[in-house]
Amino acid sequence: MLLGTTAIVTMPRAEAAGEILDPSRPDLGYVYYGIPALSADGTIFVGNVQDNFNNLYTGYYAHPDGTTSLPGFGNGPSAIYGMSGDARWVVGYSRGLAGYNRAFLWDAPNGLAIDLGLLYADIPNSHMAAHDVSGDGTRVVGSYIRPGMTRGFAWIKDATTGEDGNEQMYRLTGLDDANNWAARSLSDDGRYAAGYSDGNATTGRAVRWDLSGLEAGGSGADIVLDLGSLAGVETGDSAAADISADGRIVVGAATDADGVSRAFRWVEGAVGGVSGNVQMYDLGTLVPSRSDAESQAKAMSRDGAYIVGWSNVGEAEEDARLAFRWTEETGMESVQDWLARNGVTLDEGQLLTEGTAVSDDGRVIAGLMNLPDFSTRAFIARVTSDGPGPGPGPGPGGGLMDVEEYQRSLYAAAGIANAGEFLTWLPMNGAHHRPLLLTPSLSGDMCAWATGDFAQHGPSATGLALGEMGACTDLAGGNVRIGGGVGTSASWQDLALGGSMRMQGQYVLSEIDWQPDGTPLLLSLTGMLGSYHANIDRAYSNGAAVAMSHGETNAFGGVVRLRADWLEAATIGNTSINPYAALGFGGLHVDGYAESGGPFPATFNAQNLGHADIRVGVTAITEFSAQTKLSTTLEVAHRTGTGAAATGQVQGLFDFNLGGGSYGQTWARVGLELDHKIHDGLSVSASAHLASTGRDPSLAISAGLKGAF
Repeated sequence: MLLGTTAIVTMPRAEAAGEILDPSRPDLGYVYYGIPALSADGTIFVGNVQDNFNNLYTGYYAHPDGTTSLPGFGNGPSAIYGMSGDARWVVGYSRGLAGYNRAFLWDAPNGLAIDLGLLYADIPNSHMAAHDVSGDGTRVVGSYIRPGMTRGFAWIKDATTGEDGNEQMYRLTGLDDANNWAARSLSDDGRYAAGYSDGNATTGRAVRWDLSGLEAGGSGADIVLDLGSLAGVETGDSAAADISADGRIVVGAATDADGVSRAFRWVEGAVGGVSGNVQMYDLGTLVPSRSDAESQAKAMSRDGAYIVGWSNVGEAEEDARLAFRWTEETGMESVQDWLARNGVTLDEGQLLTEGTAVSDDGRVIAGLMNLPDFSTRAFIARVTSDGPGPGPGPGPGGGLMDVEEYQRSLYAAAGIANAGEFLTWLPMNGAHHRPLLLTPSLSGDMCAWATGDFAQHGPSATGLALGEMGACTDLAGGNVRIGGGVGTSASWQDLALGGSMRMQGQYVLSEIDWQPDGTPLLLSLTGMLGSYHANIDRAYSNGAAVAMSHGETNAFGGVVRLRADWLEAATIGNTSINPYAALGFGGLHVDGYAESGGPFPATFNAQNLGHADIRVGVTAITEFSAQTKLSTTLEVAHRTGTGAAATGQVQGLFDFNLGGGSYGQTWARVGLELDHKIHDGLSVSASAHLASTGRDPSLAISAGLKGAF
């Protein structure tokens, strides 16, 4: 089936821009331990991540509107263990405020998680964990744990005949003389559960419960069936990991006659199994020549046709493992070989070590892999059928996804919105970092200018440039200046593994300055509108290869700024001190787009971002001569706004929601500008600005030419 027994996974919803907040942050490094559950069609997955910041485990659910974190019962860790085939119902545990784990049933799309309560209501110092859920969410199975004992339970919605103090909760029956047992998996209709029980002089035995009589109560309300082992019905050890949708097939691990643990498939009513237990089949290992090699089945498709898990490989002293995929047609083969048959090869040192979930059609497998640096990551492997794939055009082929790295590439693609923000503000704080009335004074009531800017935003490694031409005219005896210009601007950014983002477009800008007669106050209002086209090549690993998915989109944005300057507030020798303050508002819309190419192209939703920018500063203007002056500027800026986000769907797999939310950043900026008047009708200017970490370029240089007539 699709429900796994170990926790881990997905993509978190962040609440601040520029980073993915706890518990899963690219800047701090979140760790994937596996993907225990896929939806029946393989398009949604759930589980848990651990962050390296506070060392907490937290569950996540990827759904059509994004990704939601598990609403836990306290501030402690939580974990997801299972999910219904339609991806609505999710189960696991969450640690409450008292420090004990509590089983939950989460109606994930609707945001409601309920505490299933205790098996024994009068013993609160115990732990509960839910491991699986029926297709309709009305039945849950799991385990109750306190020192020295483990018990399996079943929870039935609206039941009235259960345990005292919690009538929806039922204690399952273990084997004879059992002390520990637990339910790990549940059939789609909730009739059958599978798990393990000790007793009968065994350390553990795979069992299947028939839960059809639970609500009626009484002796034998739940019927426990010992599935035996590969050594026989009455001997050996075993444990069940998963059960099919109809409850007729159970998989897990069992010891054989030599005491070696092997993956098994138990089929009700079958007669072709091992000698002494004809309903149980030995799935073998990936090294048939080794009699001591071990294997374990972890999960299967709902009809039991596809099974995944792990098997030893190589020599005994190596103790190496590989993930396997099993079907009756192919037998057991490594997931790596399965991918290779379909044109996907792994990088040197990359090992797929465990399969933890599989889709109904067997074409999507999730699990764990080891990388050359000895780290462990979650993977998703997909093999597409003949014909069109899930993407536009001819569709992508099979592929191997390093889930953590892939999500980083998705989040990096959100940078196109950051680049759009930088480009809309670049003319305001670059070419137009000062009002037109503060440019060199020349003869004539009309002017024209040409300016070029080059800048680099260090934190995002984004390059920026613009070229602009404009004209102005003076009114009201020179107290009012109106100007307008047109420009072209571009940004460029290199992404991981050879990817890149490029944005280019044009803008129009206008400004009106007014200095009330007889006052030192200069007021200016500046606005710009820009339209841009972006090309994004998003690179990510695909086994040994690097894959590239390409997308194109358009963006439209604008900024309006109101600024007030107090001219010559103080004078020291030939230097005047001019304080100023500015308030600006900006907005950006980025169209949604669909990528093409690569095995895992994505569709990105549109973005709408808004920003508010406040600046206070002072400019010291030193006149060296009638022709030359130097301006030194120091300012502090603060900007709040909508964070760039990457939301959408990986075509044919899952939805994602990274970044977004809001942000606030404060930074300082210093600048030098040299103006030189060539003659009364022509001047040149050059400037350089440095900024601390914020939304302005870390380094910006500008050069301009102004003429009057």
